[in-house]
Amino acid sequence: MPPLSAVANLLRLPKYARNVQRMRFVIRVLFTHGFGHVLDRAGVGRLVQLGRQRLMGPDESIARRAWEVRVRLALESLGPTFVKLGQMLATRPDLVPMSLIHELRKLQDDVPAIPFPAVRNVVQQELGAPLSSIYQSFDETPIAAASIGQVHAATLKDGTFVVVKVQRPGLDETIRTDLDLLAFLAQQIEDQLPDARQFRPVAAVEQFARGLRLETDFTNELRNIERFRKQFAANPTVHLPITYPTFSGRRVLTMEFIDGAKVTDTETLAQWGLSGPDVARNGTSLVIASIFEHGFFHADPHPGNFFVLRDGRIALIDFGMMGSLDRERIDDLLAFLASLLLNDPEMLVTQLMDLGLLDDRVDVRALRGEIHELMARYYGVDLANIDIGMFVMEVFEAIVRFDVQMPADLLLIGKAISTMEGIARQIHPDFNPLEEIRPYLVRLYVRRALDPMVYSRRLVRLMHDYWGLMTTAPGEVRGLLRRVKRGELEIQLRDAGEGARAIRTERRINRGIVAACTLTFWAGFTLTLPQVAAAGWMSLTGLWTVLLALNGTWTGALLAFSMLRSREL
Repeated sequence: MPPLSAVANLLRLPKYARNVQRMRFVIRVLFTHGFGHVLDRAGVGRLVQLGRQRLMGPDESIARRAWEVRVRLALESLGPTFVKLGQMLATRPDLVPMSLIHELRKLQDDVPAIPFPAVRNVVQQELGAPLSSIYQSFDETPIAAASIGQVHAATLKDGTFVVVKVQRPGLDETIRTDLDLLAFLAQQIEDQLPDARQFRPVAAVEQFARGLRLETDFTNELRNIERFRKQFAANPTVHLPITYPTFSGRRVLTMEFIDGAKVTDTETLAQWGLSGPDVARNGTSLVIASIFEHGFFHADPHPGNFFVLRDGRIALIDFGMMGSLDRERIDDLLAFLASLLLNDPEMLVTQLMDLGLLDDRVDVRALRGEIHELMARYYGVDLANIDIGMFVMEVFEAIVRFDVQMPADLLLIGKAISTMEGIARQIHPDFNPLEEIRPYLVRLYVRRALDPMVYSRRLVRLMHDYWGLMTTAPGEVRGLLRRVKRGELEIQLRDAGEGARAIRTERRINRGIVAACTLTFWAGFTLTLPQVAAAGWMSLTGLWTVLLALNGTWTGALLAFSMLRSREL
């Protein structure tokens, strides 16, 4: 196909004609990082040629690195949408191998700062007023810059010290274009690579797109902070930043300045006289309580999002990525983790069945054996030497190998627990998160298992379902009967053995016909035989008699052979 045809194909792609240059840039980056063969297999080889116009081949310094490293570097080069995609994939061992997940957790989205005039324009457009009329002071140098936006220190008119999170200009258009490209590539992969269909790339991109749109809407983040604050209002070890809705919008978020140290800044914590084990314990309790008591948790708990105040309270920032669980899912998750912590593979497999994750295609016995073997490696090991995050992720990986589609929320929680443990061990290397988690989870599991309110809710739900069935069933039955009466609906009853019986019946009828023919032929032979003596064998009667004998012999032999072969009449 000539280059003009390749360009024409590109222009025919829905929504992409407006930004062919972005498509070419994505292709060039992927090709530079050694993934041209993947694009060829996905059916976009001609588009790869567009990128090759300026490239003689992959970058040799990059090509020598492991493929997992090249994936991370490519995502970082492609910008905010792809960085966020990598962060999402780092929580999905059901989609990508663990070796890639470990590498994607290193993703960095530090980017050059936005020029201050552009920052001022975004704030003024979003809040509808000049910057000087909103803030008493606004630091032009950002505190931090990332792919989604950057943070500036500012002071309100009443002297309150705040931080202002400002979204990057043009981010909406970039994300919209990148999501279109990702949707196209996912569809190509699903169409052209049959082996990849089990990972449902189109559905994964759609889920990612929904999450990214929420994360880039700062009004959603403001609501998340307020909800989290209500959850921990009575907890003296937690502090959530105060938000200012009047000075916030979809692209601007104004909130309290957190005057604290990063949770991993052990030197500063020691200078403040704070105990490492206490800080690790408070952070662990915060994460566990948010998941298992409230069902609303921070889904991106990396060290940069945890701060410690001078009085020892834990303060969280960046509430763009949050996870949410209903009560039923919390109960399922408690049973799931309790089976891990109690070293009970039977209970774990039973829980997977209750969750509806195992179907007829799964070899349950083999899965149970593999989980038992995995748990046996940890059984009897000192709790302090167990990496619970790695343990949970290894169990997830073993389950996924049996083509079990793990729910995204379970995988997200696995990542949160794993990250929490890593942070706790950074703060205090001798801290044992498992000693904190196991008794808490077991107590909570027993309490929930014995809680009459849990069973009452289930009973109410069951009664509601039955009541709905009782109220709707009569009308539905009447409707079906009316359709049957009008001849619009035909009811057929089929016996599982009906086909075999029909074949046997048909075979017996055929044999009856052959037997009747045989008897007819021999009866005719017998009746015409006396006439042959007078007319002779060479007469017409003689020839007819011989023909009857031959036919009788043939059909008789055929009948006998059929009966001997089937061993039945």
